[in-house]
Amino acid sequence: MSAGRRVAALVVAVGLLAGCGTRASEDEVRAGAGASSTVTLDQASVDQLKAAAQAGQVAGGAPQSTAEVPVAPGSTPVPGAVTQPGKSTAPAAQQTTGGGGGSTAPATASKTCTTPGTPLHLGQVGSFSGVFGPLTGTAKTALAVWMANVNARGGLACHPIVLHSADDGGDPSRGSALIGEMVSKFNVQAFVGMMSLTLPGEVQAIEHTKLPVVGGDMVSDPWFAHPQFFPQGAGLKAIVDGAVRQAIEDKRTIHGLLYCVEVGVCATVAQMVPSSAKAQGANFAYSSPVSLTQTDFTAQCQNAKNAGVQAFGMAVDGSAIARVARSCAALNYFPQFVTGGGVVSAAQAKDPGIQHNTMSTASSNAPWMLTDTQGQKEFAETLARYVPGFEPDGPSMVGWAAGKLFEAVIERLGDAARSKPITTADIFTGLGKIKNETLDGLSPPITFSPGQKAAQELHCVYFELDSEKGWTAPHGSTPICTPPKGTS
Repeated sequence: MSAGRRVAALVVAVGLLAGCGTRASEDEVRAGAGASSTVTLDQASVDQLKAAAQAGQVAGGAPQSTAEVPVAPGSTPVPGAVTQPGKSTAPAAQQTTGGGGGSTAPATASKTCTTPGTPLHLGQVGSFSGVFGPLTGTAKTALAVWMANVNARGGLACHPIVLHSADDGGDPSRGSALIGEMVSKFNVQAFVGMMSLTLPGEVQAIEHTKLPVVGGDMVSDPWFAHPQFFPQGAGLKAIVDGAVRQAIEDKRTIHGLLYCVEVGVCATVAQMVPSSAKAQGANFAYSSPVSLTQTDFTAQCQNAKNAGVQAFGMAVDGSAIARVARSCAALNYFPQFVTGGGVVSAAQAKDPGIQHNTMSTASSNAPWMLTDTQGQKEFAETLARYVPGFEPDGPSMVGWAAGKLFEAVIERLGDAARSKPITTADIFTGLGKIKNETLDGLSPPITFSPGQKAAQELHCVYFELDSEKGWTAPHGSTPICTPPKGTS
């Protein structure tokens, strides 16, 4: 397969996401027939989004023909529809918020996008295959749905979005090549929703592009140490501190940890957890490396049981946590599992063993199962509209919030962005204007500075609990802030 086809193996026409008038064949969906605004996705996402299109789900919930939805240059805008991020002239049933919420965005006029501007090309690279594919894949779907919804409202400042999403397979060399190809072949102007588990190995390629990276998984060092990275929430350190704190709030003060050997971030967690537990008054009693492909964890469960571990940290994926639950149950040992909200898929969270033990998680962005804020409502309603039956989870909230941060950035450019092509320099300008931005309740307040050396690290996260009742949020949609004292 050629380099270009490796990036764009599957192409979905955004027009198909917006109307029921098209009953396209699978080949037409892959080819992006009839629309110039496209997004590359894997087959699972193609199937989800194609099903939504054929069901006639569009902005506002009413079936319309493709020609009635402004998704590509030359299309006709929907009368009364939202055409400016965060602004609307539509009836209440069609209104959708933009990036605001605790923001200081300048007021912009609500105007119909009668002439779509130059498309904005965005790139997304993630580890969408392999062990962590079931997790990162939902972030890709959520970002694609964000793009479809934005384009149905006329684009960002009247500029349609074209999203190019590619899988690095957990290989930094492949990821670096894909990053270069996205710039050389598609002229991407920013990267959004990056979900690569090997991101540190791709930083040099990103530096070469001189493009901003807006939102993503936020679990590796570059997110808070590099001038091109702009996270949409808290990073790994805050997640670890928050997860430990939640377990202590549940009166589980003896902690242990299993961490994977396949991914570097697992080893980073293994370095963070003992000091975090100690700083917060807990006793760290046991730790062991494991493999994500390991089928039996009896020895580790026995050792943790002997050590009296009450809060069993899991720096592994949800599938491995389910196997740990089974091994521990055979020993009549039922510790509470403690991990990050981004490592467990919706299906994995339903495992009876995990739910019986209970599993507490901490996340960078707001609880995905709630609709307490305007941002969460929009997330839930838009996913239900475009991909009915899709079950949101932590990674999908991450992908969506990354898109909403980019939306807020373009909103900061005001009306001037409507009259000319948006450049990468413009995007950096908009990033520098982000002040106390909560994305309508999806994130703790985010602030960036013009020309910053690195994003300021946030220390506020959200708590979730998985039990036999399903997912709940002990503190609702309120971020919990843990002081950074001595927990590095």
